Amino acid sequence: MKKNIFCLLILVAFLACGGGKPRTAPGQIQPGSAEYLTSAGIGYLNNGRLDLAKKSLLEALQKKPRLEPALNALGLVYAYQRDFIKATTTLNRLIQISPKFYDAYNLLGTVYTELGNYQQAKEKLLVAANADEYLTPENAFANLAVLEIKFEKYDSALRYIEKGMLLNRRFAPLYNLNGLALENLGKLADASENYEKAIALITSPDPGYLINSARVLSKLGDKKKALDNLELALGKARDAAQKAEIIKMIKILEGG
Repeated sequence: MKKNIFCLLILVAFLACGGGKPRTAPGQIQPGSAEYLTSAGIGYLNNGRLDLAKKSLLEALQKKPRLEPALNALGLVYAYQRDFIKATTTLNRLIQISPKFYDAYNLLGTVYTELGNYQQAKEKLLVAANADEYLTPENAFANLAVLEIKFEKYDSALRYIEKGMLLNRRFAPLYNLNGLALENLGKLADASENYEKAIALITSPDPGYLINSARVLSKLGDKKKALDNLELALGKARDAAQKAEIIKMIKILEGG
């Protein structure tokens, strides 16, 4: 379950990052400038080309070492590459330059969560969650829930999830996290209901959500629907380890 949680927290941080394709129209950004390289780097990042993203962003920072979007995107690249030490160094540098860059607090909190640093993670995430100027505080509340679940503080996780839902009741990760917390508290029917809500709120089914749903459905005795969700997850999964996990669950349910 831990790996599924990490995938979620990085996704939540990524949603807060922004980005888009590089802007190349004449008069907007001068080719070769730090801003141009940053835009290109974010474009590579959004397409999953992490090495090219890192190269472009580092070049941008050579030209403008205090360029905030470049530092934020580079921190995210390092987080995706699981180079957490460089991620924390880059993001802390960004916060020193721009104390109100709240996406950086959110992402830094997720990185500290993965490093197992509860206090640092909570401190950074609370800054983002409670900042009046932060446009997506539900992301930070979701990541606070991830932190609490990782440290098996499920009631506390539910409290942060409730706060996030008050801000955005259509944010699928919050329902998935609600399911995780409730499942660990032994409330399987409620957990299953939340997993189904998470799945329903997104356009394309997420393999992690489907796996979570299938796991609880199998515990509730609904083998048929559990298998349906796992087969759908297998068709959507791209990660080899996740595919292996799905195949193993299917074999168990089929009695193989």
